[in-house]
Amino acid sequence: MTRQVRTFVADPDEVADLLRPRDDIVLEASGSTSDRSHRFVLAEGPFTSYSRHVQLSPTNEPAPDETAAGAASRSRVTETVEWRLAVPWFGPAINVAVRRAMRTGRTGDGRQPLWAPPQRLSARSATILAMLAAAAMLSGYLANAPSELHTYAADEFGVDQTAQGILGAVVRIGTLLAIGVSVLADRHGRRRVVAGAMAAGIGAAALAALAPNIVWLGAFLLVGRTANAALGATIVVMALEEMPAGCRAWCLSVLAMSAALGAGVVVWLQPLSDLATWAWRLLFGLPLVALLGARPLLRRLPESRRFERRSRDVQLSGYWRPIALLGSIYLAFGLFLGPIDWFRNEYLRDEHGFSAALVSLFVLGTATPAGLAVYAAGRLADSRGRRMILAIASVAGLGCLVAMFNVSGSALWLLGLAGAMLSAGLLPSLGVYRAELFPTAVRARAATLTGAMGVVGAAGGVLLAGRLRTAWGSFGEVIALLWIGPLIAAGIAVLWLAERSGHELEELHPADAAVDPDGPWSPHAGT
Repeated sequence: MTRQVRTFVADPDEVADLLRPRDDIVLEASGSTSDRSHRFVLAEGPFTSYSRHVQLSPTNEPAPDETAAGAASRSRVTETVEWRLAVPWFGPAINVAVRRAMRTGRTGDGRQPLWAPPQRLSARSATILAMLAAAAMLSGYLANAPSELHTYAADEFGVDQTAQGILGAVVRIGTLLAIGVSVLADRHGRRRVVAGAMAAGIGAAALAALAPNIVWLGAFLLVGRTANAALGATIVVMALEEMPAGCRAWCLSVLAMSAALGAGVVVWLQPLSDLATWAWRLLFGLPLVALLGARPLLRRLPESRRFERRSRDVQLSGYWRPIALLGSIYLAFGLFLGPIDWFRNEYLRDEHGFSAALVSLFVLGTATPAGLAVYAAGRLADSRGRRMILAIASVAGLGCLVAMFNVSGSALWLLGLAGAMLSAGLLPSLGVYRAELFPTAVRARAATLTGAMGVVGAAGGVLLAGRLRTAWGSFGEVIALLWIGPLIAAGIAVLWLAERSGHELEELHPADAAVDPDGPWSPHAGT
């Protein structure tokens, strides 16, 4: 429980403002009231408990150049606010901002501070998002480890860049196998898939640490990618099903930042790979530590209420057109982003002579500021529109990444930073459609299918880039060629994908609304 007390002298207008129920990060309801004592309680907000007590007393201490009558019109105020955030694990960090908001920032019209979601969250939404963000951190680590560490494994096993390209393609095909797992998420629930995928991903990473050769490494990473693809898709679906209508893109930006934090752990620890030819194995074994937090997470994580209220008469076959449209967009982006992700370290080491420590510094220096850009892009995608953010990210952001592969020196670092920040809008602006285009009964399968098409594109892009790099001797022209795909995909998205922010998922899919006799269901209901 956090308790904040402040005592000050206020004039009548300030007192009147204090005696109005708050309507910003918290919605207050009036509690007990007397002439000098006013208590407000929680009506809605991301808190498990909340109260605000305003105690008034007269003050006879005139300010400089103030008459006694003026002093008598003012009051000495003691405001006591007590709250407990419904945000496990991340609560202490968020509480820093909440403390400040409790002292200031009383908008009174429902507007949220810039650091908060665009729309106020309920206690349930905040709790679920925090738990899924923790799972996303694990997913980010498991997803990034192969990309960051394969170059060191290749050195130990003595294989060339073509073999690394084959490894990258094989690993990414694991996302196709995740389609079968997504059937379980639509039939038996999101929570079960999250639990099973976390366990399988951690186990596969531990086995990869023991791989005797590149073939066994690829086999274990294939299993791990299958589990992690199912985990990532289910986290996204479950989170979007619990978020208010005006927060879905913002929610994806939070999950993306969490996954990036997990992926960053790989980068921070990557210099360990220079200690010995086998030291990369230590980083694959590290996810075993996550088992300590998995049990309490899963014990508190509830099932998605939209899944529990889903219509059971919806068939996936009725949604092949939006699956094909969104999947083709993901495929085109995958052709470009797959090689960027897989060969970035190889490019830095081979063409610029970076050590493992310098690679880590480059990735952290360019990717860390991009976390703030992801957050801003999520808010803008909800408030200004997804298509504008997508267009900027595709043209300006990816264009800077293309240039990064064709320069050296300080320009390499500057373009890497600009590319990471400007392309940060891709995930929140495009990812929301994986939930908004499909009803609850088929959402997990559709989201996994479209994601799998993106991974097919990534696998093809990695294979093609590996072969062209071997033939052409440089990554620059290869990356520039592959940029054509995202430019075409962005044009298709802007023309064909509608803006859907502010609409509840039941409004977008009458089949879901039909199961609720009272109309569209709100995530705030019953909290």
